[in-house]
Amino acid sequence: MNSDIKAIIEWLEQRSEPQPLFPKKTWNASLEGKIEALNNLGSSIEMITLIAALHLRNDSLDLSHSYAQKIEHDATGAYWHGIMHRMEGDFSNAKYWFWQAGQHPAMQQAKQRIAEWLQQHWNGQTDGSRASSILQSFQNGGWSSEQFVELVKESSTFAEDMQQLLLAIQALEIEALFQHTLAAYSKH
Repeated sequence: MNSDIKAIIEWLEQRSEPQPLFPKKTWNASLEGKIEALNNLGSSIEMITLIAALHLRNDSLDLSHSYAQKIEHDATGAYWHGIMHRMEGDFSNAKYWFWQAGQHPAMQQAKQRIAEWLQQHWNGQTDGSRASSILQSFQNGGWSSEQFVELVKESSTFAEDMQQLLLAIQALEIEALFQHTLAAYSKH
């Protein structure tokens, strides 16, 4: 792997707080230029997808969006596009792009990781609310990006512990898609 890409990833992995559901600003503005410089490595779909992913992980939603639009015909690009729209609060657009991503392999990986994480970290108690029913479904392997959009959409009404669960689920989803994106880049 290219040393510049490796350095950017290492920097992003040093982030101590979870990535917000709705980022208000770029996490580390100095990384934007470093990520943009990766354009010098080529313009393959895999490279553009990786740049979109790195910008999204840095909370640079506008820049991530500009790259996702270049590869929206690609399932992985569509998936990043959907996450970006969810993070900006454009929920119907997010659902559209998740639909465009189809049965993406990273979604299957996220489904498994989220179920395992919830089995270990959530007591599974439901209070009869729609949100806890959805989480119970996720815990039993029924996670879907579209249902997660619904939870994120309602997140401002949730207690702090439920919001922390959503942050953890988002992190697992982003990590699954990022690992897929990185593997595809490494193969090309």
